[in-house]
Amino acid sequence: MESVEPRQGGQAVELHHERLRAALDLALLPESTAGVAPLDRLTGQDRAQEAIAFGLGIAAEGYNVAISGLPGSGRTTAAHQLVNAAAAGAPRGRDWVYLHNFTDPAHPRAAALPAGLGARLQRDLARLAEACRKEIPQAFESDSYQERVKEVLEPLDKAREKTVDDMQRAASSQGFAVNLTPMGFVMVPLGRDGRPLTPEVLSGLPQDLREQIEKRGEFVEGLIEQAMRDLRKIDASAREAVTRLDEDVARFVVAHIIEELTERYGPYDLGAHLKSIQDDIMANLAQLKQLTQVALSQLPAHLIAEVTAEREALLRRYGVNLLVSQSEGGQGAPVVEERNPTYHNLLGRIDYEAHFGSLTTDFSHIRPGALHRANGGYLLLQLEDVLFDPRAWLMLKRTLKTRELRVEGIGDLLTPMPAVNLSPEGVPFAGKVVLIGEPLTMALVEMLDPEFGRLFKVRADFEPDAPLDSEGIGAQVQFVRRIADECGMRPYTRDALAELLRFSTRLAGRQDRLSTRFGEISDLCQEAAHLASSNGSATIDLAHVLSALEGRRGRASMIPDRLREMIIEGVRRVETEGLVAGQVNGLAVYQVGAHAFGTPMRISCQTGVGRRGVIAIEREVERSGAIHSKGVLVLNGYLTGTFGRERPLTFTASLTFEQSYDEVEGDSASCAELIVILCALAGLPIRQDIAVTGSVDQFGRIQAVGGVTEKVEGFFDVCAARGLTGTQGVVIPAPNVVHLTLRPDVVDAVREGRFHIWAADRAEEAIELLTGVPAGVQDGLGNYPVGTVFQQVTVALEELSAAVEQKDESA
Repeated sequence: MESVEPRQGGQAVELHHERLRAALDLALLPESTAGVAPLDRLTGQDRAQEAIAFGLGIAAEGYNVAISGLPGSGRTTAAHQLVNAAAAGAPRGRDWVYLHNFTDPAHPRAAALPAGLGARLQRDLARLAEACRKEIPQAFESDSYQERVKEVLEPLDKAREKTVDDMQRAASSQGFAVNLTPMGFVMVPLGRDGRPLTPEVLSGLPQDLREQIEKRGEFVEGLIEQAMRDLRKIDASAREAVTRLDEDVARFVVAHIIEELTERYGPYDLGAHLKSIQDDIMANLAQLKQLTQVALSQLPAHLIAEVTAEREALLRRYGVNLLVSQSEGGQGAPVVEERNPTYHNLLGRIDYEAHFGSLTTDFSHIRPGALHRANGGYLLLQLEDVLFDPRAWLMLKRTLKTRELRVEGIGDLLTPMPAVNLSPEGVPFAGKVVLIGEPLTMALVEMLDPEFGRLFKVRADFEPDAPLDSEGIGAQVQFVRRIADECGMRPYTRDALAELLRFSTRLAGRQDRLSTRFGEISDLCQEAAHLASSNGSATIDLAHVLSALEGRRGRASMIPDRLREMIIEGVRRVETEGLVAGQVNGLAVYQVGAHAFGTPMRISCQTGVGRRGVIAIEREVERSGAIHSKGVLVLNGYLTGTFGRERPLTFTASLTFEQSYDEVEGDSASCAELIVILCALAGLPIRQDIAVTGSVDQFGRIQAVGGVTEKVEGFFDVCAARGLTGTQGVVIPAPNVVHLTLRPDVVDAVREGRFHIWAADRAEEAIELLTGVPAGVQDGLGNYPVGTVFQQVTVALEELSAAVEQKDESA
């Protein structure tokens, strides 16, 4: 652990105006962007680009890519460039189709074809369906077909006639006539004169004669039954003959098409499916025969529509659902960016049709998702958009784990249940997913979802900023030129470019870094260009950029303006002049949307007899965050190490942020809190024209804090509103100097001596500045010089300790 050197006397350093914002070498900037080549590549993100390229190149499972970066940092542009480059050298994706499953229609088959062949298969099967729709009915209406039917049925008709004649002659020999009626064959007994015997005549015949007639009748019944059996066989033979004829006719129409398709698509495992189509055509010839013009002309109008609909439903089974089609003549693997990654947009869906009050569907209603279109290639997704639909995130992970795409029919719970549901065959997934998100979101998902790291093994982190060097400056100038070209802007002058670069450093939060949030820079460029155009200027000058920046601040400053007005009016008490005991101006930063602003906060302290040490009121009422509470404990540690090495500290110091009604969080005010505690103990007044920010450790060293630029500007704005006195200013931690990227008006005020900024390394330096009294350094005996702040604090602590001891003795 680093040892702490004994404190030596020192002073806070007043900063020169040139140290308050980025120092730019104007010689590195062109006269204007007119002579600069536009930026054609992303710079300053070598690590991230190498990671992306690695993830896209490796073929192992789970090596999908997660890109983390701020919006506008070029993360999506870089992803597109690298993915397109990788896709250009990768094999082309395949076409995917769904086919009717003749064995189990509820489970459509999936089939893969080379790129471009899926559309051809769709056209070829449509041609086959058209042949079934028109050519087969026409063949059944042809004269040749009728003649062949006649030829086939003629011998069978003769056999039928012969069977009936033979049966009738045999019946006649037994004294019976057999007549053919609509109800079938009817036998009638005959008299000797050949006339039918009436029931009355039969009943009047002798008994023995009636018995003879009955026996002969039984024999004739046997003849009729045998004839009926023979006729049924003849009818069956006729039907079989006609069916064979119909199949021959239909086969003549479609067989050559089937053979051609089998030869073309058989190598892709579609021969069995084409055979199933042919078998199904033959099995449904009766339905196709109903669609001849003659047959349709004999049907009522309402039945014609019904029969036609049934035909189309039948023919749809012979088609193909082209799920994914790669463009003919295209090159490389598919690249898909899904900007609305809902469940159905990612995984596909099954559509339904309302039919007689229920919902029906079939294989032709299966719709692809982005994962289908990116299969064999690359899919780009925005993480925040995917997480918006929890089902989409879950199913995306399932797809990446199982390497299979399944389309499921998930209907609205308020709709009737579908009459037909499908479970299509899964499609093997062989694509890569590139997930793009913000750093915080990415970190939360990685922490909360244990599967994330296994599915996205490559992490590419985009740097939030880049060095302010000749390369970085050149790249940003080229970027401005590119934006100017894309948006038809006027050229930017050198001074305008310099201010844009300073704006970039402000976004980065450091004088020596340039922000990679190119979206923000592009927005400012367009706003400045609009102002230049409105003024009719031939170029975009410094004044236009400054006006654009001022306009931005004005649009976002409603809340800080109202807070400042409350200070000016005295509603919020903040002094910016004079000396006040037990009170110091701290600084806070607020974030409203994308706009951050600073404002002074009055910190007060009262000390007295007691043993409780430092009491933070916010902590006592549980309006303090953990980091602020830690800072208060650090203050106790500093006080103990500085003044309590030889005796226990017995005092009470009540500390609070006055007129603060929100939760206090952070330790950036701990330096100001320490100052006000020490000055309250010593009874020294504190300058109110100086505000303080900075964290302090247990050894009194001032540490860097966030938002230092906004804090300085916040106090400056309050002082400027009341009128700058020339003594006002802010004390900041010395390590924060590099983070200062102040507005031009603040820099001008410092240059003119109307405002001041000091950098301090230790709390003692800030105390001396705010009180005008030396903090004091211990001599060899451990005593502080008389009149110093620490000597007066020591005396006060001894008096408070004595008061406590006296009270204890009296008790």
